[in-house]
Amino acid sequence: VTIAPLQHLAEELTCGDFSVELLVKQGASPETFEPTSSDIARLSSAEMILSTGLISFEQSLTHNIGERVINLSEGITTLGGTCSHHHCNHSHGIDPHIWTSPRALKRVVENIGVAMHNVAPDSIKYRDNADKLQHKLDALDSLCNSKIKINGVDAIMVYHPAFTYYTKDYAIEQISVEQDGKEPSPRQLTALVERARQHNISKLLIQPQYSKDKLRALATECGAEIVEIDPLSEDIIAEIERVTNLICGGNE
Repeated sequence: VTIAPLQHLAEELTCGDFSVELLVKQGASPETFEPTSSDIARLSSAEMILSTGLISFEQSLTHNIGERVINLSEGITTLGGTCSHHHCNHSHGIDPHIWTSPRALKRVVENIGVAMHNVAPDSIKYRDNADKLQHKLDALDSLCNSKIKINGVDAIMVYHPAFTYYTKDYAIEQISVEQDGKEPSPRQLTALVERARQHNISKLLIQPQYSKDKLRALATECGAEIVEIDPLSEDIIAEIERVTNLICGGNE
């Protein structure tokens, strides 16, 4: 699998029948990832490669591998992205973060299930495991939807815009501190403070790949707490629930 959120899903669905290896290690950023020769060798020997199909390095690495590459974004309506900085490794104009939305993840699981059916058409356990994951995602979707509505959440503020699909699905606004891949200018910072106050935002969300220092000035100005979240967590289902609890006024 190319990124950590796909690893946990694949392991749950295949119930230990396959060794599921991770390409972009925990803590590394897919946006700046450059494969080593050993990474390329691992890809060449893999029986199946699970990919979002939306990150540039995925497309360049898997271009000549053919049918072994499973595009897990198939069937998902992709959204435009705002990331345009020089080191950005996203497919042009497309936001790749489908794995932060429970609803998009349901389609991801469906696509993994289809791939496993093609490998082992007579196996019932993969289908059963896919059904269990779908039920888990249904419960997560219901929890996110109800908590956001009950708590009147209408916006979240994040350093890097990794929740585009999540915020669309639950009809809230994602306010990105990062402006076209750069830290905000003084004028943009003033506008962000105003928006944070307007939406009663008390938590500023940042990924571990970025320094919290990037949010210090903003947090001081609007009296908000800086909270680390990880959209690249291996257990993405648990992390989405945690983020939902945080934005709805809960604690860690």
